[in-house]
This record gives sequence, C-alpha cells and structure tokens, in this order.
Amino acid sequence: MLGAAAMLGWLRPEFTSSAAPWPFVIALLVFGMPHGAADWEVAARLGGRDTFGRRLSGFINYLLMMSGCTAFLMWQPGIATLLFLLLTVFHFGMADATAVHADRDGPVARWCLVTGRGLLLLSTAFATHPDAAWAPFAEIGAAVSPWPVRAWTPDLPVLQSWAAVGVAGGAVLAACSAAARFRCGHPHQAAMDLVEHALVAAMATFADPLFAVGCFFLGVHAFRHTRRLACTRAVLEPPPAKDRLVPRLARVHAISLPLMWPTALCLAPLCWLLGGFGLREIAVASIAFYMITTLPHHLLGLKLPQPDMPPAR
Repeated sequence: MLGAAAMLGWLRPEFTSSAAPWPFVIALLVFGMPHGAADWEVAARLGGRDTFGRRLSGFINYLLMMSGCTAFLMWQPGIATLLFLLLTVFHFGMADATAVHADRDGPVARWCLVTGRGLLLLSTAFATHPDAAWAPFAEIGAAVSPWPVRAWTPDLPVLQSWAAVGVAGGAVLAACSAAARFRCGHPHQAAMDLVEHALVAAMATFADPLFAVGCFFLGVHAFRHTRRLACTRAVLEPPPAKDRLVPRLARVHAISLPLMWPTALCLAPLCWLLGGFGLREIAVASIAFYMITTLPHHLLGLKLPQPDMPPAR
C-alpha cells in the first residue's frame, strides 16, 4: 500500500487529491475503526470482567479521557491538534516498532524507529503540503469550537518550518535505528526498515496529505494493530482461536461490533456539524473522533501482552 500510494502521488497527484477521503471511509469498516472499537472487549478481557456492569465500570476511565479530550478540543482546537499530532507520532511509531521487532534490539533501535517513523510521515506531510495538511483540522476546529475567534491557530509558514526540522530529525533517527539493528545482527530487518521509512516519506511528499495519512492508517497502523490482537490469546480467546490468521482477523472485527454502533452514532452529529454526509465530511469526522479517542486507545495498548500466536511478523 505504501508503494502504491507513493507511486500514485508521483504519477497522478490529482488522483490522490480526489480520492483523499477514501482510505478513511474504508477504514470505518475494515481495520481502521474496528482496531480501536475492539478496545471495549480488549479492556474487559485484560481486566477479567465478564458482566456488562463490570465491563462498563472498567471502561469509565476510558470514557472520562474521551470526555476530557472532547472538552479540550472544543476549547482550543489548534493546541489540541498539535498535541494529537505529537501523540500520533508516538502511537504510530510504537506500533510499528513492535510489529517489526525493533523493541527486541534495544532502546536506541526501538525509540529511534518510533520517533523517526512518526516524524517522517506527519512532518513530511506538513513540510510539503502545509495548507492541505492543516485543512481537515481547521474544518474540525470551526465545526466543534464554540469560541473559534478566541482559539489559537498556528502560523502555517512557521509550522512548515518546524515540520522541515522534523523531517530532518526523522531521517537521522531512522538511520540511527537501522544502524542499531545492524549492530545487533539484524541487517535484513535494518534494510527493510529503511525501505519502509523511504516509502513513508515518499508517499507523504508526493500524495495528498489526507490520502497519505489515510493509507498509512489503514494499510500499516490499523492492520498491524489488528494483526497483533489476532495473535494474542488473552484478547482473542475464548472460544479457541483458529489456526489460520484470516479467521482470527475476522474475529477481531467481530469483537469490535459492540462499540462500533455507538461510534456510528457519534459520527453522525460530527458530520452534521461539518456540513453534511459527503465523503470529505465523513473522513474529517472520523479524524475528529480519533482526536478524541487516541489517548485512551494508546494507553490501553500499552497494557497489551506480547503476541503468542503465529505469525510472529
């Protein structure tokens, strides 16, 4: 997906602009929204809570964090956006570091990959397409904030300059991670990491920012997180899991359904606030919802045990 998106951005950038909402729209049903909506079942199984009342009580902290993020987004959407982007750098990067086993090669390999991967995606998008990259967040702020005049907004040329620094830093960190993995005796993994870093940066450079981030979210981050859940017995069982991966991926989608219906109800008013139910509005509404839910989702993800079913990668 990264290679195809980068190639489309290079050869047909206008196509990536017209198709920009589609990765986020598809992600509402496949991998994207389900990988987060599974949190209801994940939290219950990790906490050993089997009744609805106990599940709800164990999920209160998650809901309170969502409420706090919602209030802050309404009060200061610009600052909330910057904090969300910073968290996303680590959220995306940490998931990738675990998926490619960089966390087994020491802290330098892990944390340089974490920050390098996230920066090369988001900083590159803002450095090369600052107006288009900020546009969805500007729409969200205008839609949800009762005080848009008082809310802080960034100066885009300044933001672009800082993003360029982030790109340079991301490239250095990516190289440091690869060097650390090479020194640990994993040259193939180091080379593959660099290839993936390059594809991420190329995609973010040439493609529409919404399309680029959506493709990464759908095809890399959400897929890898779903696969991790599908390879973790504590999340997936009981009943006993199938040997093949595809049925286990389907089970992750199945356990996400109880939280998917409330999510759909939440997206409807967000779309209405954004002006309708077109593809663009649906995609931007989903981003607004992720701004509200990423913090508790990330913190819950830190509690996941290591996968104990194949495939390992």
